[in-house]
Amino acid sequence: MRIFQANSSYSDEKLPSTALHKLVLFVFVFVSLQAMGQHQRKEISGVVIDTAGVPLEGVNVRLSSILDTILITTKKNGAFRFTDIIGPEFRLTFSMIGYKILDKSYQSNFSTPLIQLLPIVLPPEQTLLREVVINWVQPIVIKEDTIQYNMDAFNVRKNSLLEESLKLLPNVQVLRDGTVIAHGRQISRVQVDSKNFFGGEVLTATRNLPAEFVQSIQVIDYYGDMASRTGVKDTEPEKILNIVLKEDKKRILFGQVTGGGGTEERYIGSMGINNFNDGQEFSMVGSFNNTNTSLFSYGAPSGAGMRERGNTDLTGMMDPVDGLNTTNSAGVSYSDDISEKVSVYGKYTFSNRKNNTVGNTLLRSVYDDFNTIENRQKKEINADNINHLMAWDVEAQLDARNYLKVSPNLSYSTSNSMHRSRDTIENRHIISERAYFADEEMSSPNFDIDVLYSRMFRKPGRKFVLNMQGKYSKTNKLESINDYFESVNANTGQPIQDDVYALEQQVNSDNRNRVGRMRASYVEPIDKNSILEMSYEYNYTAIDSRRSVWDITEEMFVDSLSLDYSYFFESNKVGINYQMEQNKRFKYILGFAVQPLLLQGHTLDNDEHTQHSNINLIPSAGFRFRINDESEWSIDYLGTNNQPNFSQIQPIRDLTNSQNIIIGNADLKAEFINRFTTRFRQTKMGRNRFFEAQLSINQIQNKIVTNRSNPNSTIQETSFRNSPGYFDARGYFMYSTPVINDKFLLNLNGTTDYVNNISYVNDEKNFGRNFIYSQGAQVQFALEDILETELNSSYTFNRTRYSLRKTEDIDANSFLIGFAGKGYLSDNWAFGFDLSHRLNTGYSSFVNANPTLLNAYIECTFLKNNMALLRLQGFDLFNENTGLTLEVLDTDRFETRNNRLARYFMLSLNIRLQKYPPKKS
Repeated sequence: MRIFQANSSYSDEKLPSTALHKLVLFVFVFVSLQAMGQHQRKEISGVVIDTAGVPLEGVNVRLSSILDTILITTKKNGAFRFTDIIGPEFRLTFSMIGYKILDKSYQSNFSTPLIQLLPIVLPPEQTLLREVVINWVQPIVIKEDTIQYNMDAFNVRKNSLLEESLKLLPNVQVLRDGTVIAHGRQISRVQVDSKNFFGGEVLTATRNLPAEFVQSIQVIDYYGDMASRTGVKDTEPEKILNIVLKEDKKRILFGQVTGGGGTEERYIGSMGINNFNDGQEFSMVGSFNNTNTSLFSYGAPSGAGMRERGNTDLTGMMDPVDGLNTTNSAGVSYSDDISEKVSVYGKYTFSNRKNNTVGNTLLRSVYDDFNTIENRQKKEINADNINHLMAWDVEAQLDARNYLKVSPNLSYSTSNSMHRSRDTIENRHIISERAYFADEEMSSPNFDIDVLYSRMFRKPGRKFVLNMQGKYSKTNKLESINDYFESVNANTGQPIQDDVYALEQQVNSDNRNRVGRMRASYVEPIDKNSILEMSYEYNYTAIDSRRSVWDITEEMFVDSLSLDYSYFFESNKVGINYQMEQNKRFKYILGFAVQPLLLQGHTLDNDEHTQHSNINLIPSAGFRFRINDESEWSIDYLGTNNQPNFSQIQPIRDLTNSQNIIIGNADLKAEFINRFTTRFRQTKMGRNRFFEAQLSINQIQNKIVTNRSNPNSTIQETSFRNSPGYFDARGYFMYSTPVINDKFLLNLNGTTDYVNNISYVNDEKNFGRNFIYSQGAQVQFALEDILETELNSSYTFNRTRYSLRKTEDIDANSFLIGFAGKGYLSDNWAFGFDLSHRLNTGYSSFVNANPTLLNAYIECTFLKNNMALLRLQGFDLFNENTGLTLEVLDTDRFETRNNRLARYFMLSLNIRLQKYPPKKS
């Protein structure tokens, strides 16, 4: 205002020419700086390829906007990059002799300054006329912890579900059981518009949300609520999906219903209805089936009715669940912004699962040259499980500086099971025939709550965060056990004992667990690139266990097998972390903590009383180096504690299984784990190529190990003790890349585990060195709207060597090869198949250890907008589906073969509906 008044006083006079030029220059610079300040500087990169997928070198790329005009040429790998771009909207022109001139315009509203464009395909010149192609596709956007895919840029088939669209995204895989793998890691939960959908249930979201509703999909590395508030990311993140809905799909009512019946009395029925209303969401789902369909996975391949686009995992279509299952389930989900400051979202689910499993097992336990116990068992288990779960979140932005989130969860489960088995147990010249019958009733109420409070101070970056967690669980279990066995001399046939051993018990157990955790963090900014965090963490676990054993035959209380025991674990941790980040390329965290521990236990009469205390000094370090926009390397160290579980520490002899007696050790100490991890990750978005490799090493002090003994009979006794010397090294890699003009997708993955385990056999220390190597390869081929195929193979080698020469070495191999595909006969007809064969060696006793599995289906869509789908399916056409596993633990080799859902045919019908509510006035 003063400048205006001063100039106005000389309004009748002419300014000198030099002064006028200076004024004009000043105004021009001022306006330019204002324009530049209002627009965020961007970095734009991409790659140019020809129609064969070959990178093009020397392509002229011209960028123009209202504030920028730049011309560059592509490099040898076809890449180009523009930096310091100011204009909100821009146009790119690509030209090269022999190729068509291509124009692409891009909108504004980019959420980050780092913009990675989709590959630019430059077609060859076939006419003298210039062809101009205008494409308003927003590219893939890379943020610090987020990769965002705009679904308008992908060819999503009409009437497809979210699961099918995920299969089209670079570096995203969907297994046929519904598991989603993104950039090498499994997706743990799903959000819709940044709110948990059905509590984050992945299957419910991916198999119910139509793909046409989705504007973009965000793959997020989420470090937890605490880290998101403090800014200190010192833990391993989880992978989550955030689904951003299109604006015109935020108010819609939609749903689907599926029904089907088949041979072998198989059936399925499911229903889902969802109502979205500008941020308010209500969903209700329900299902009943006896096809082993997973909870909320309505219309899965194992249950009929799902419109699938492609196949990734060749073992998923054949149900991997042991036994035959009948499942009834239902659930509701609700979310809403009840005010401008408060949001609520949560769910309630109910499930009832009945399982019948029939199988054979072989357990070989090696003790010395003369004692090797071999137990062959035939078993049948029937279980009926019921579970109720209610989970809610309440978020409140109290004011500009104070935030509160409260997350209560309540569950109640019951289980009734019946176990029947017959065993033949051999050791040297002793043979025992055993009959075992057990009935169990169990109930378990659980409650936990998580409270997060955050306060921001006036100084930017200064904050205080408090997180409190509490959990209460109770388990009531009533067991009726009947255990009979008789031992004879294999050479003479004479009984070893005078009479048949009979154990008839009723065991009543009552366990109560109380767990609490509190962490407080104060963050002080040092400068614009570094912060200092001071934290305090308190943990406690309190367990009360009451066990009453009655001898049914003698009708008397067995005092020696009963227990009234209390166990308490407490730790206090005071730590400090320093975090530095430079140029978003280099970041490191250095920390140190002191943690006193207290572990104590006592019986009610104080006959048994133990107490252990210790102080751990815990350094921590994390290093992140972003080599370039596509590559990152990290290395971390972290020290943690692991307390013994209650079955290891309770001071009693557990005779629930007369052939395997468990003896607790109240003198056990807590383990301390030193963990080193390094990881390299490279994502070439322009070429849809991904590589990740990780190596982790764990060294455990006071490792809790087993001490097994055999008193020259078929009976084993297992106790526990602490031991030094344990370590393991685990590595994996994953590589994914398109080949031959993106028509083929190649996925390679491998894992290597080396475990130096410790165990004791008859009080003699034994090192078990276990090496496991697994390698998988997968090739996918897609011919749009015509054919999708997949070739998959995997190999696993399992080798174990022991330091005690008298123990048995183990070598086992497993090889899988399969072929699957889906073909589109027309717009309404399609067929699919899945063929796989597994070859196992190193299994000692079971027949049909190498099954060949074949599934096939044909389907058609009809009615308006293809809203109805009719499918005829055949499962396990060769009738060879069985579950075969091999486990190695200490000096035990455990093989099992269980029944699974075998051959049947099913006809199913799936109908989808959707309705848009009237538009708001």
